[in-house]
Amino acid sequence: MKRIIIFTVALLIATSSSAHAQSQKSKNDNLAQEMLKLQRAQDEAEAKKDTAALERLFNDDFIFIAANGAVYDKKKFLDEIKGDTEPAQPQTLAYEDFKARAYGKMVIVNYILVVSGKDKDNKDYANRYRMSVVWINKKNTWRITNFHSTRVR
Repeated sequence: MKRIIIFTVALLIATSSSAHAQSQKSKNDNLAQEMLKLQRAQDEAEAKKDTAALERLFNDDFIFIAANGAVYDKKKFLDEIKGDTEPAQPQTLAYEDFKARAYGKMVIVNYILVVSGKDKDNKDYANRYRMSVVWINKKNTWRITNFHSTRVR
């Protein structure tokens, strides 16, 4: 009888642990999907030079560290976009190895961004960047507070 009780308890613990792990994976997958949608919205706003949308997506203390090491605050970043009058060349963005980790009202997102298209000489290019983005939730709205980009060769 003791063996049956011990076996039953062990089985319940194993089942419970497995269900918790699946539930956590589901939460992580849902979070990653939500953050990917937000990241795409930020990239689309930047491509369209929609500074009003970017203003809403960036926190007031926003910092961007570019792949070349340049550092931009929110104002400088938006001013750069406003000042860029050249029409944007069509390019395609692809997201690889997208991961999101939640820490309370903060989410850290890591991924590889593949930017491809044609340059001014009509030659194909594909550049890869490892991205780290810190999103914070203020008043039920996600905003980017820190963004770091590193070129992957």
